[in-house]
Amino acid sequence: MDGYLKAIAYEEVAHMINQWYKLIKRHQVEDSISMRDKILQTLDKTEQNQNLLLYFNLLDSRHKMLLESFQLSEEILNKIQKNPEVKGTDDMLQYYFLFFSGQFEFSKKNYIEAINYYKLAEDKLLKIPDDIEKAEFHYHVAISYYHIDQHFFSMDHAEKALATFREHDDYSHRTINSEMILGANKLDLFRFEEANHHYEHALEIAKATNNHYTEGLAYRNLGIAYMRRNMLSLAEDCFRKGLQIEEYEPTLYGLRTIYNLTHVLYKTDRIDEARKWCEKGIARAEKAGEEEYLAKLSLVYSLYDQFHTDTITVSIDYLSAAGLWNDVSELTLEVGLYFKKAGDTENAAKYFLESIQARDQILKITEDLK
Repeated sequence: MDGYLKAIAYEEVAHMINQWYKLIKRHQVEDSISMRDKILQTLDKTEQNQNLLLYFNLLDSRHKMLLESFQLSEEILNKIQKNPEVKGTDDMLQYYFLFFSGQFEFSKKNYIEAINYYKLAEDKLLKIPDDIEKAEFHYHVAISYYHIDQHFFSMDHAEKALATFREHDDYSHRTINSEMILGANKLDLFRFEEANHHYEHALEIAKATNNHYTEGLAYRNLGIAYMRRNMLSLAEDCFRKGLQIEEYEPTLYGLRTIYNLTHVLYKTDRIDEARKWCEKGIARAEKAGEEEYLAKLSLVYSLYDQFHTDTITVSIDYLSAAGLWNDVSELTLEVGLYFKKAGDTENAAKYFLESIQARDQILKITEDLK
């Protein structure tokens, strides 16, 4: 009888972990935290099983990413990687390890490494009969390809993700995300009206489903689209609306929106207000360890507020070292235009050349894909 109860407990915990993963994928933060606590309590009363513990730890690493606790996620994944029993586990557990490792590398902006993990995970995914999991996979691959400017690969995966997610009302946030990835790709391809259509559709769904976090994301992306078209007033309005959403403003994407708003305010010569947002953004970036946005905020402050060539150089050097070539190309072009307007043709030419060289790096980046 005791063995029977333990077997029931094992099945119960496995079911709870499956439900936990659904909450994580749906971005239901509070429910995910609560379910984790329940699982831990049940695990204490269950006979230890290595595969079950491994399954829990894998999803715990993904849970930590949901909470933006990336260092804790890394610690869990490192422990799992050192476990020699991992390679002998079933395809599902190996898939999760590779897939979550890719997501962690993405969180560190190591987009090539993320894609290489996803390629390894894809072989295991073929043996998992779960349409939502496949859609989740395609979504994450799409955003990684987008960040290395492989737009057609990205759109192919985003369309596959969208086709599944839009059939499931409980994954409306992923429908929104997939629409926004398609919008971002089309924006980069100068298909402006199509991009706006995707963003506006994403915003419409977010509002209809009270999905406040993704509503904030949609406002930010729509703002970026307007900013790229130099429609700065509309861009500012979108960034402000995003930052008014309390579920969105404290997150890492909220910080990134603070940078976007700061940038617009500086470009429209509202220096005092821009400085206040910049100071807030820098404090948040330092606390979160967001070196990328610390560099970007420092750059726009040094360009438009207290001009400092060395800080501009340091910021661009950091973004270059991080392989953020699209940002380097856009920002060096902006610096070049600043110098051109000031009549400094030598420095203008220098930064225009750097912008061109950054675009060349984007074309070369796929050589690192295995």
